[in-house]
Order: sequence, then C-alpha cells, then structure tokens
Amino acid sequence: MKFLVPYDFTDVTRIALDHALALAPKFDASIELFHVVKSENDIPVAQELFENLLDTLPAEGKTRIESKIQVGSIFKDISKEADEGDAHLLVMGTHGAHGLQKLFGSHAVKVISSSNTPFMVTQEKGPEGAIKKIAMAVNLSKESVQIVKFAAELAKKFKAEIQLLCQPENDEFLAKQLSNNITRAKQYLQKQNVAYKVEMLRGTHSLSHEVIEYGKKNNSDLFAIVHFSESLIPQFDTFTQDMITNEWGIPVLTINGNEMTGVRIKYSFISI
Repeated sequence: MKFLVPYDFTDVTRIALDHALALAPKFDASIELFHVVKSENDIPVAQELFENLLDTLPAEGKTRIESKIQVGSIFKDISKEADEGDAHLLVMGTHGAHGLQKLFGSHAVKVISSSNTPFMVTQEKGPEGAIKKIAMAVNLSKESVQIVKFAAELAKKFKAEIQLLCQPENDEFLAKQLSNNITRAKQYLQKQNVAYKVEMLRGTHSLSHEVIEYGKKNNSDLFAIVHFSESLIPQFDTFTQDMITNEWGIPVLTINGNEMTGVRIKYSFISI
C-alpha cells in the first residue's frame, strides 16, 4: 500500500506528512513525497531539500519514504500521480480558511475532484494520538453512504467509533430515503464490527456548519465525506469547501462521489 503526500516544504505540508506517518504503520504503507516544480532548473534545490528532510526523520522503525520531483502543473499532476502511481490514499495539506488564495486551500477541491483516489485533507493541526472518533455526514444521496467503507477501515485499525450525522427531513419521501441510507450504513458497520452511533442534527443551519460544530463539541478526530465535483446541486461543492477548511483544523477523509457511480473504484483501502 502507498500513501501520496504532495509536498512543497511548508509547515502545512510537513503536518500532512506527520498525519501520513501516523497512519502508515497501521496499513503497512509506504509514503511517496511528491513535489511539482516549474522548470528543470528547480529540481536540484528540491532534491537537496528532500535529502535534508529525510535526514531529520527518525531512522528507528521508520516507514519507507520516497520522494519524486516533477516538472508540470500542480492542478493536473497531483491527481495524475495518485491515480497512475497506484496510490491508495492521498494526504494533502491545506492552509485552511485563511489561505484560500493558495494551492492547498480553495483549489484543493479542484485537485480532489480530478482524482478517483481517496483523500485525507489536513490543516495546521498535527495528529494528536490515535483516531478515536470519526464523524461521517449522511445525506439523501445514496453515494454518500459509500464513504462508510473507507471510514470503517480506519475505524477498525484504530478501534474508533463512527458518528453517523444527518439532518431531519420534513418530507415523508425524503425522510424515508434518508432513513434507508442510515440503515445501509448501520448494517455495513455492524457487519464490520465497528462501533457507531447515529446523531440527528438540528437542521437549522447548513449541513457543513452543523457537522463541524458537532465535531468540535464531541471531539471528533476526523470527518468523512463524499465530494460531488459535477453535482447539479451547488451546495455539495460548498459543503466540501467548508469541510476541508473547517476552523477547528479537523482532518477530512473524502472520496469523489462521481467515481462511485461507475462499475468499480480503481483504488481504495479495501475491496468494494
């Protein structure tokens, strides 16, 4: 198994590496650090920076780490490297709500939407021990339930609890659809012997706002969501943006919901 970490030698991407290092032993995964430069002239400097970085990492029990430098476009080549390089998870740093003009901020959604590789998006908050609680948003879309497969795999590795979060629906038909999605998620978690609880949110604010507030109040270590890059419903893009730049810096595990509608997913933690 391989984790891909886009790396630009900033503190934010170093924190993303720390998250990858915390996860890798649980999955027996190697890590590839990927750096995109504008020209061939930039490669020697990047190589030296990588050598210095690798020298600072503890040698004892160290996860296997490789680095790759490529001339190209950060928007196209990160997702391309993840997909063509057989990465199982892409761990990407974001500068959060205060750095939306930077690549690993608002444009993170652009990178996520162009890849069929699962993402973990991190901010300036490093890993704080084991993952114990994973907050997963469930909505009316049947694809939203698919993230439970990835969240469950993490939960099993860390013996964590999954918090299934949803907002109430007043329409009888929609309420039934939501109930069916929750039931599917519960059945899968029961089959995987993963602890879970279902929490109905107030429904008075946006889903992202209420999920984020719940996560902070209930000490969630990770959010799990599905992203729809070509959704006919605009709020899905807003939802993803809000989640990955949440003010509490809680990491977000996400997959591209459009890829879930195909025959199969090319890369995943587990067979689906």
